[in-house]
Amino acid sequence: NFLGDNKKSTLFLIEALNGKKVSGYTEYESEDEVILRMGTEFRVKGDPLAQSNSSCIVHLIEIDDNNDQPLAAAMNEMQLTPAASKNK
Repeated sequence: NFLGDNKKSTLFLIEALNGKKVSGYTEYESEDEVILRMGTEFRVKGDPLAQSNSSCIVHLIEIDDNNDQPLAAAMNEMQLTPAASKNK
């Protein structure tokens, strides 16, 4: 486990359209690694997914000419969960 068991961490699940496969050039060929161009832009698809080990997963989607929706439309798709009040 490369993250360890007692560390709070964030993993990014990235839906990339224009990445280039580099797994043949890396130490871990079986991991299907890709490299992204500088300046690649992403948007967050939804709320982070909390994991049982205090880490979370953030789902990102690469923005290109076909899925670059206006910010207002992207915000309407997000589901916001109100935080519990500390003053009870």
